[in-house]
Amino acid sequence: MGNPTKSEEQANGARQGSEFFRGSVNRITYRNRESGFGVIRALDEEGSRTQVTLVGVFAETVGSGTHLIARGIWTDHPKFGRQFKAYSITETEPTSADAIERYLASGPVKGFGPVLAKRIVDTFGDQALRVLDDEPDRLLEVPGIGAKRIAEIKEQWDEKKGLRDVLLFFHNFGIPAGTAQRIHRAYGMKSVELVSANPYILSRDVWGMGFHSADKIAQALGIERTSRARIVAGLLHTLKKSAEEGHCFLPVEVLLTKSSKLLEIDDEALLSQALAEAVHTDELVQQGSRLYLHALAEAESTLAELVSERLLESSQLLKKIPTEILDEYSHVTVANRNPTLGGAPTTRVELSTEQRQAVRYAATRPIVAISGGPGCGKTTVLSAIASMFRKAGLTLKLAAPTGRAAQRLAEVCGMEASTIHRLLKFDPASRGFLHDENDPLAIDVIIVDECSMIDIPLAASLFKALPATTRIVLVGDADQLPSVGPGLFLGDMLSIQSLPRVILTQLFRRDSQSSITQIAHQINSGIVPSIPTPDGRIRSDAYFLEIEELSAGPTLVERLVTEQIPKKFGFVAHDITVLTPMNQGELGVLNLNRVLQAAIVPERAGFPKVTVGDLEFRLGDRVCQRVNNYNIIAGGIFNGDQGEVLGIDAESQSVTVRMWDGREVTYKRDDLYQLDLAYALTIHRSQGSEVPVVVLALHDSHAILLERQLVYTAITRAKRLLIVVGTRKALATAVKRIRSKRRYTALIERVSELTEQPSVELLEDDL
Repeated sequence: MGNPTKSEEQANGARQGSEFFRGSVNRITYRNRESGFGVIRALDEEGSRTQVTLVGVFAETVGSGTHLIARGIWTDHPKFGRQFKAYSITETEPTSADAIERYLASGPVKGFGPVLAKRIVDTFGDQALRVLDDEPDRLLEVPGIGAKRIAEIKEQWDEKKGLRDVLLFFHNFGIPAGTAQRIHRAYGMKSVELVSANPYILSRDVWGMGFHSADKIAQALGIERTSRARIVAGLLHTLKKSAEEGHCFLPVEVLLTKSSKLLEIDDEALLSQALAEAVHTDELVQQGSRLYLHALAEAESTLAELVSERLLESSQLLKKIPTEILDEYSHVTVANRNPTLGGAPTTRVELSTEQRQAVRYAATRPIVAISGGPGCGKTTVLSAIASMFRKAGLTLKLAAPTGRAAQRLAEVCGMEASTIHRLLKFDPASRGFLHDENDPLAIDVIIVDECSMIDIPLAASLFKALPATTRIVLVGDADQLPSVGPGLFLGDMLSIQSLPRVILTQLFRRDSQSSITQIAHQINSGIVPSIPTPDGRIRSDAYFLEIEELSAGPTLVERLVTEQIPKKFGFVAHDITVLTPMNQGELGVLNLNRVLQAAIVPERAGFPKVTVGDLEFRLGDRVCQRVNNYNIIAGGIFNGDQGEVLGIDAESQSVTVRMWDGREVTYKRDDLYQLDLAYALTIHRSQGSEVPVVVLALHDSHAILLERQLVYTAITRAKRLLIVVGTRKALATAVKRIRSKRRYTALIERVSELTEQPSVELLEDDL
């Protein structure tokens, strides 16, 4: 579909000049079972029988003794020496009796060992594998093997052979071994049969298989480009991609236009007919002019119903707050607690009119939403509300979307807080939450912070777990980046006319002196801020360092983190986080992490390390979790959680990390792909956290991602010092561009209909 990219052309060119390697596996030194990538020490069987290193993607069936053929090129790695970089690694069967014996003795299936392997080869010679494949009952001829043992061997050998057949089938379509293994896990022995009948089921059932991969197989199998299966798969793929972009649904016209482009089909009648049939067969959901994936239609509808119920419920269901307590905390509150949870107050603060209103809404209404930017008093009002509820004897829980956000909320309110997933008790087996409408949380109040990060499915799950007697206090900054997942939860809630809400706008004197706060509010207003360049005379908590050449950026960032900021401002490297809009490029996360790791935790002879692909983990490294993992430790580790490497076992290839909350987590070899270095982070991944110092890379090379909410979010991560490295043109581009708020959602409209309140029509021109 379309012309190859430059990188694809280079890769194809490399493959055209590739060589073949034939040999047997001596041992596997590294294997990632999720991606299939690994490192093999193999014996070259074309005469020399020398040991070589192969790197590439290979199947789970490949193990010690496995014979293989690999296609690739020889490379000289700067650290690991000469390697064969394989584009494909295919298992082959050994042919000589000696090779077959070594292969079987290596344990390709459970129950084989050196003794049994020798007996089988002594009995059948170089025909041993053929007997196992075609005449397994003849194993009765082997001394010491009975009928029961034969049945066990046959079952396991058939399973291994079935996997090999699946891998070979998909290898012919250029599907990597790791992906083929996931297909086999999904469909088992029926993999080839089911995929041959309808390859598009892969994009629905198998992680890592999108529409384009399935379409490639379908075309090779001769499936018509105008077939109903292909068109419906294209419609579903378009909706899935739109959900990844933040949309809850697509209007019919938009879905048809986008799908037509994807499928390269201009026949609107054909597409409309397939769409109507897909709705009729319940493959997707149509509500008026809106088309949904099933899960999102249910989540948005459920959330709207639960929010509407809150708005229509009587406050008589709520436990009362004594008048004297409400009067006390709606005028004066505690601020600046000691870091220890529940620490003694150090300052008493008079509340503003806006803050008093927020406290009274929280005390008297079933649900309230509170929003405000930096320096507008969210922290103070949160402390007041939490203190009021505790003094009134109500059962209170605090929650936030991420661990770091929960930690900040706990410090502000002086009590324990948790992630929403941990509060609702996520169950990895069912991929759902243990707390729901059938087992709700037994609490009187919940305060949820950083609500701009919450997507519609998570919000629906949270509301389902809250009984009618629970007050809900939603807090966040609606001007930050929206959730990675679909919807505009906080923004939509603040737009529901009947929902009690408070927008904190007053800048307090103690914060108004902060340049960081002023810069954030200017950006939010569409004003390009004038951030000073350091000249030795200007004293500020925000500076701009302009670079002429992109190549100078990484070196400047490294000097700032390791030398200039610690020397001039007294911060240590651990106080400093580098933020950037994107992963790739010289001022992207990947390169900046390499540069900063080399400077902060340099490689030292004799010190243990673990290598995973292009990454190397060393003692003292700052690392970040890349995906949610609910099983690695009690309570789970979540995307964005950060920690520090405090132990490395080079022999077992495992890494122990002390996470931000003090828990120590050991990552075994197969889990290491979930970790990334965290000296530099994308702005999206930094959401929900605050750090003493932010070094923000903002350059013209980031142009495709630059927008106002992105830069606003980055700047509001900095508590005490902000240094921007890049170009003022990039800053101006970002401030003038508004993009993140343009999402298709219907939560406001649904709630308005259910509560009979007028809604504001969202025009398509605004999207």
